[in-house]
Amino acid sequence: MDLNKEYRWFIVHVFTGYEKKVSKYLEEERERRHIEDMIDKIIVPERTVKVRDSEGEIRNKEKKLYPGYILIHAVEDENVMQLITESPRLMGFLGKKSPQPILDEEAEKILELMGTVEEVSDTQFMIGQTIRIIDGPFTDFNGIIKELNRKKERLTVMVTVFGRSTPVEISYNQVELI
Repeated sequence: MDLNKEYRWFIVHVFTGYEKKVSKYLEEERERRHIEDMIDKIIVPERTVKVRDSEGEIRNKEKKLYPGYILIHAVEDENVMQLITESPRLMGFLGKKSPQPILDEEAEKILELMGTVEEVSDTQFMIGQTIRIIDGPFTDFNGIIKELNRKKERLTVMVTVFGRSTPVEISYNQVELI
């Protein structure tokens, strides 16, 4: 391996839900093209989340920290960049079409987050509760929880828009209890 190679961290935008498939594809292609020494790591940023299932037992679940993104530690080389840009279900580099590396400190923060465990209580939301939307197009609207999807961590909330009650499907992290 050439000692002059400098590995840098890149964030790559992929189709949401295909992070692991793209990562596996890149791993296989790296071996097939014999550029293992050019791509050090391909990481899907995830962390463990403790959730309570329907029987009341606490289970561990892997949750993506940044859905739609993967981290790649690689040399900024023409062959590597070509592999990344030509891969299926991959939209390009974060921010620009051309490779834009991030600082090692930024990558370290993401890697540290991956080592943490998030404790989530599914019992925080119940049908009939009033919530305030804190993120998204309905920010600052209040609504009443009509349905819960604990598996997908989504709520159906009835929000009044222009005097009409309208159902809005929203993620747990986009609301707060009032």
